[in-house]
Amino acid sequence: MKYTIQVVITTDEGQTETREIAGLEREDLSPTTLDLTLAEGKGILKALREIIIAQQLRAFLKMQQLCPHCGTPQRGKGYHPMQLRTLFGTISVKSPRLRQCSCHPHATETYSPLAALLPEHITPELLYLETKWAALASYGVTVQLLQDVLPIDEPLHAFTIRQHVYKVAERLEQALGGEQWSFIDSCPAEWAALPMPNGPITVGIDGGYVKAGSVSKVEMD
Repeated sequence: MKYTIQVVITTDEGQTETREIAGLEREDLSPTTLDLTLAEGKGILKALREIIIAQQLRAFLKMQQLCPHCGTPQRGKGYHPMQLRTLFGTISVKSPRLRQCSCHPHATETYSPLAALLPEHITPELLYLETKWAALASYGVTVQLLQDVLPIDEPLHAFTIRQHVYKVAERLEQALGGEQWSFIDSCPAEWAALPMPNGPITVGIDGGYVKAGSVSKVEMD
């Protein structure tokens, strides 16, 4: 039995385009032929996201060609290669530079819409997995997990994961604001009368997590 996997692209104008992204063959059912293999799943995801990213960037850059203030077309000033790291691998794109419209003053003569949209050249989904797994395991193990599960062909390095985790931590620290010795706005003598918080309480200890449904006191030696 043969399977052909296709993507149908429908534009805002109603035009459709069909592209084939993968072909699969299956013989008699066995434990090894049931479902998709890891390699097949990675290949399908990789081909699918290349089409989706290309369409998204084309539509985005088309909108950026017009000045947001007066609608005048902004002239281009060449392209430069740009590496975008996504959840399903790194992709190379052509990032155009546009000349700023003269209807408003600007700090620079030209700008790159893609660089302004993705200044870190990495998607939030990938950052989320990197920081979540790095919080539970070492940076080296995180690299192995990402490469085993996701269709990432290019080599990853533990130092890169460490840098990304550090940037996310800095961003969270800035969002928290100044240090507070307590987040309860009341007198300590009144704390015992406060109701128990709803929902489970998650306590992080030594890199692991302990979740309890109802905890009134945590004792540590």
